[in-house]
Amino acid sequence: MPSVEAFFGVAPLQSVRLSPSGRWLAAQVAPKGERAKLVVTDLENKVPSMVIATFSRADVRWFTWVNEDLLLLSVDDHTDKSGRYRYPALLSVRRDGEGLRLLIKRDLDSLYPPRGSNPLEANHQFLSLGEPGSDEIIVGETLFDAAYDVAAVHPIVLDARTGARRSLLKKMPSATKGWIFDRRGRARVAFATDAGQTAFHWLELQTGEWRELGRFATLDVPYWPQFVDDQNRLYVSVSQGPRGGEELRHFDFPSGKPSSQVVVSTPDFDDSINLLEDRQSGELLGASVLTDARSTVWLSPAMNQIQVKVDKFLPGRVNWLSCRPCDKPSTVLVHSYSDRSPGEYLVYRPVSDTWMRIGAMRPEVDPAHMAALDFHRIKARDGHDLPVWVTRPAGAGDKARPAVVLVHGGPWARGMEWEWDAEVQFLASRGYTVIQPEFRGSTGYGDAHFRAGWRKWGQSMQDDVTDALRFAIQRGWVDAGKVCIMGASYGGYSTLMGMAKDPEAYRCGVAWLAVTDPRLMFSIHWSDISRGSKQHSLPALIGDPKADDAMLAANAPVELAARIKAPLMLAYGGLDRRVPIEHGERMRAALRKAGQEPEWRVYADEHHGWSNEETRLDFWRRVEAFLARHLTP
Repeated sequence: MPSVEAFFGVAPLQSVRLSPSGRWLAAQVAPKGERAKLVVTDLENKVPSMVIATFSRADVRWFTWVNEDLLLLSVDDHTDKSGRYRYPALLSVRRDGEGLRLLIKRDLDSLYPPRGSNPLEANHQFLSLGEPGSDEIIVGETLFDAAYDVAAVHPIVLDARTGARRSLLKKMPSATKGWIFDRRGRARVAFATDAGQTAFHWLELQTGEWRELGRFATLDVPYWPQFVDDQNRLYVSVSQGPRGGEELRHFDFPSGKPSSQVVVSTPDFDDSINLLEDRQSGELLGASVLTDARSTVWLSPAMNQIQVKVDKFLPGRVNWLSCRPCDKPSTVLVHSYSDRSPGEYLVYRPVSDTWMRIGAMRPEVDPAHMAALDFHRIKARDGHDLPVWVTRPAGAGDKARPAVVLVHGGPWARGMEWEWDAEVQFLASRGYTVIQPEFRGSTGYGDAHFRAGWRKWGQSMQDDVTDALRFAIQRGWVDAGKVCIMGASYGGYSTLMGMAKDPEAYRCGVAWLAVTDPRLMFSIHWSDISRGSKQHSLPALIGDPKADDAMLAANAPVELAARIKAPLMLAYGGLDRRVPIEHGERMRAALRKAGQEPEWRVYADEHHGWSNEETRLDFWRRVEAFLARHLTP
């Protein structure tokens, strides 16, 4: 049985990227007991591999190549126990490890001394690369209003080598919080949001003027700009079909609407299409799509042939390709993974038809001992479509097993795709069948599925969770007398509601970072939920705090504590500003008043999620022991 560390410890290999020429390979690695660092390797073997960025008190969290000689990296310290919220720092470094420069501070008292020109303050963040081959990047300065909500994001051109900066635009639409840049680093689309309205603005290159393309209620936007190509064409995504699957279309400027011509479509799935462009040439290479699993539709014949060859060499996997150069690929980086494999990186040389294995992301995990993940589309009790993921323990055969219903957070998010997941595989490795419902309100499965969950917390959204469990029981995969429910954030809310609404279904529950009273999402002023969301979005998505007070109260676990009889484990982050600990403290008090003492754990230095490795290991060891006591697989 793999250890808890194998699933929730820091992955030794985290990310790999090719330089623009394909000669150099940069990797984000974290040897056991060490901080994550950045290593560069010469694939021509003329220069020894070297560590080009490492820090004693922080980890490299993300990186990219700016050009052949310069890299950009984000640095953070998730072991920080000071209680202060810090942003990731942004730095640049040359490929040879020289010229390390702090570009954006981590906070006002940065851990890193300025090098050369003064770095930007922590209210800046990376947005895009600049002109191909240059040292320029685009960063955004976040401006806040009096309530400390984001008022606007202003783009700035920053020289990543020298730290010099200049304004990108002489003028821009007000209240712009999001941008689309073309491959040359030019701002082309601005997303402005204010007072529950979203507006799209288009920059006319010839005149330098912004033109408003459309203005809509934020929750009723008919299309979303996605991409601008070298031919000055704007691509937009449109929800289409009875389930609201995604279609990518050109935008027709004369009519002010998306054209009828469909470039790529994903029926029954949305938020799922990204165009792939050759950054050097501007050629449109294809599109990456996400249905149940990720795949690539190549327009490039050369890359399509390579994809076929790679898939034959690595069958039964998702094989994600990065090409250098892409018109005549000489070097292809392959990120290969599956539901049973956390993933590995390989380099393929098409000319010589040779392979080089870079390494596995989690070498302690043996895919042969992992469980298979299956996707199902069933009908809920009212006939609504209900996507469900089921993972059965390796070697389960036809035997019904103890089970865990794992409810995703959000709730306006997609819970799962076909890939290895630490939480799911950990539970399956302990002998549990894992059921993951994509209840109505989840995104990624069509606009109709998303909208069906509006104002349905604790109601049909919760019924979907129960119906997914009943489906697995009917299939003979689950021992109906041995089921626990668990989840974080909204998933924690659903755990508590499930135990109160369907107490006969669950023997125990684990809820962490859990919403316990939807009304608190409107009333706690120091949460990080924006004023605009409280005024315009949440009333439509959850319910109006005044007009729908009775409905919200009827579906607040804190009001239903007396109905919860099964053993319950609660865990919270002491610094959580998304679901402040007051949610948990009120729930604990209500349970105690009802004569039910939950298992209680607070991680004082955590926010909305377990960032520290020691927290993850401690939490999942507690979960393992808790489930074993009550389910005994």
